[in-house]
Amino acid sequence: MSEARSEKTRRTLARRLETASRAAFRPVDVVGRSILGARYALVRRRVMSVARKELRQLLRDRLTMGFVVGVPAIQLLLFGYAINQDIRHIPTGLVDHSNTSISRQLVGELQATQTFDVTEQVRSEQEARRLLERGAIRAAVVVPADYARAYYRGRGAEILVLVDAADPILARAVRASANGLMERHNRRQQQFDVGTEGGARRVTRERTSFGAEPELIRPEFLRFEVLNLYNPELRTPVFVVPALLGVILTTTMILMTSLSIVRERERGSFEFLIATPVRRTELMAGKLLPYIGIGLVQIVIVVVTGLVLFEVPIAGSLLDLGVASLVFIAANLTLGLVISSVTTSQFQATQMSFFFFLPSVLLSGFMFPFEAMPKPAQWLGELLPLTHFIRASRGILLRGSSLVDQLPELGAMLLFCAVGFWAATRLFTKQL
Repeated sequence: MSEARSEKTRRTLARRLETASRAAFRPVDVVGRSILGARYALVRRRVMSVARKELRQLLRDRLTMGFVVGVPAIQLLLFGYAINQDIRHIPTGLVDHSNTSISRQLVGELQATQTFDVTEQVRSEQEARRLLERGAIRAAVVVPADYARAYYRGRGAEILVLVDAADPILARAVRASANGLMERHNRRQQQFDVGTEGGARRVTRERTSFGAEPELIRPEFLRFEVLNLYNPELRTPVFVVPALLGVILTTTMILMTSLSIVRERERGSFEFLIATPVRRTELMAGKLLPYIGIGLVQIVIVVVTGLVLFEVPIAGSLLDLGVASLVFIAANLTLGLVISSVTTSQFQATQMSFFFFLPSVLLSGFMFPFEAMPKPAQWLGELLPLTHFIRASRGILLRGSSLVDQLPELGAMLLFCAVGFWAATRLFTKQL
């Protein structure tokens, strides 16, 4: 019995010695590979565990998944469908002093380009300038009283086109369309021309029927003179800085107020608000007041910087700009309170703020001409307070319009402010 046990022990020791000897003489690279393989498998297992845990959390967070799916789709629709540099149907005023069949034919050719859309017919150039100042039209076509006579006599009938050049893209589109129409019309009429050898010539007195002096005959039957108003040099800062004021206010005001109530919840001070006798409307009003002061400070910074660095002209009253900015700030603050009332964390509030910021920038006319957007995109843009503030700020700073001229824009922002404040007070509850 003891001999069998000792034999088994010897065999076990022999196997262990054989295994130890094999491990001792194993190549170093084989040992290293086995150790690295084990470590890699362990690291991979840990990384995959964290990844699965993070994926489960994302799937449970409906708001984050909504941003993952919704933001790319919205960006594709906005960039691919709503954004368009091809300007069409510019609201245009018509001053037809000639009022003849040839002038009406000219108006028809202008509208056939699809760039001009005659929406106002006025009696004088001063009235047309007044409509341009108010923003009711973006361009005006002035046909002189002697247009038909100059056209038929071949003296080069001149048409004056006034354009709101506060938007350089729109001004260039108007000039390109007018020049294109002029070239096509003159090329079509050249087959009936007696020939001027490519330049102006003088007619002898015997051939002159309407005067004793020789008259200058120009080779063009039709000529457009485009006059850029409010931004003659077509400088981009003049177009951008007034709108940038609204973009900056939108970014800061909405983001700061959207975090105000949520911050109270996360820091634990929300319980003190519940214990106080402050009503919901009083709480919302108190939350708005400090940020209104911050917004006014930002307005001063942007306006002074625009004057000093970019030489942006100020044609209107700074007091009118301050009143319009105050209404716009209140509208953005109420939207921020709505976001803060429906979210439970600062991360969610930040996400919703940027979700609103993207359409505001793209559909308000800040980066792209509002007239170039399709009608559904324009309808959506009309719901945004930034759209109305950009019109008001450009009108006051560049065209010199007053608050009375900007009453439609102020009314839209006041309506947005009232609806936002009502929604914020309804959605807010003094409960944990």
